[in-house]
Amino acid sequence: MRAMSRREMLKATAAAGGALAVPGWLAACARGGRETAAEAQSAQRADRALLEDIADTLLPTTAASPGAKAAGVGVTMALLLADCESPEVQQRVAAGLQAFRETCRKSGGAFAALAQPERERLLREVDAAAQEEGDTHWFSSVRQLALTAYFTSEIGATRATRYVAVPGRYEGCIPLEPGQPAWW
Repeated sequence: MRAMSRREMLKATAAAGGALAVPGWLAACARGGRETAAEAQSAQRADRALLEDIADTLLPTTAASPGAKAAGVGVTMALLLADCESPEVQQRVAAGLQAFRETCRKSGGAFAALAQPERERLLREVDAAAQEEGDTHWFSSVRQLALTAYFTSEIGATRATRYVAVPGRYEGCIPLEPGQPAWW
């Protein structure tokens, strides 16, 4: 298979749905353009699936509301990352996801295939590193993307929190009953 130029790759991926392809483009550019459009799209789908699995571990399905995967946050996270984050953040997240995949393989396989307790343990470890490093750690960006994508989805806004389309008068202090979700 011949190497594709950057221009050819941009044309091919733009025709296939360019808005979500930016992380794939960045990964291809980091490798000097040695990646085909199909490989870039495959890597993009894998990143989107991993982002969604991470989000679903952070925001799982409970008795009160569906989780992040049910809300379909993977596509939104990829779109927010591609359209709203700087190239530095995009590259940091792409590199962090790749390193995280390696960590998961050492722990027993792909992140999606791991048992829930093992997934939570891995994310706690990554979160501890992110807390030490601050906003420059890739997981800080992924966590914020997951929260934004979930709580702006219909499921997150209407089932995980209380939602009133047209609110009444302002009351600054309303007591919550046990099990009652917070207002949005």
